[in-house]
Amino acid sequence: MNRTPKIMEQLLDEEIDEQEFVDIIDDIYKQDCYIYAIIPDWEEDLLNQLSDDFVVIQKIKFPLIQIFPRTIGLLGYVKDRKKQYVYEFYLRSSTIDFFIFSELDISQHLNQISKKNLDLGELFKALKVPHITVGPDGQWLTIVEY
Repeated sequence: MNRTPKIMEQLLDEEIDEQEFVDIIDDIYKQDCYIYAIIPDWEEDLLNQLSDDFVVIQKIKFPLIQIFPRTIGLLGYVKDRKKQYVYEFYLRSSTIDFFIFSELDISQHLNQISKKNLDLGELFKALKVPHITVGPDGQWLTIVEY
C-alpha cells in the first residue's frame, strides 16, 4: 500500500519567542520529540549545551563545497521529552542544514546516512515517518504526516 504524505505548512511569527515555538511543537508532539541532526563540529556551544543528551551515531565529513574549511558533522539525535532544545535548533536553522523533529525513534536507521547521502529528509520519506522541518529563514514549519 502506497501512502501519500499529507504536507502542511505552519507560518511562524517573525519574532516568535521560545515559549510560543515550544507550544507549537508541544501541540503537534504531545509526548516525546526526537531531534535528528547533523551538527557541524564548529557548533561547539550547541554541542556543549546538548552535552550528554545528544547521542552521536557517526561522524561524517561534509563534502559540501560551500563549507570552508572542510568540517566534520556529528550525526545523531536527542530525545527531547521536555522540548528544552527545540527552540535552540530552530534558532540555528540558518546554520545547521540537516535537522528534523519527529515523535518516532528511528535511530536504528541513521546508519543509512552517509557522506554521499546527507539528506535526513529523504530517509524520513523513504521510511514514511511523520516529521517536521523548518523552512528557509525560519519562516514556517513543514509538517509531514503519513
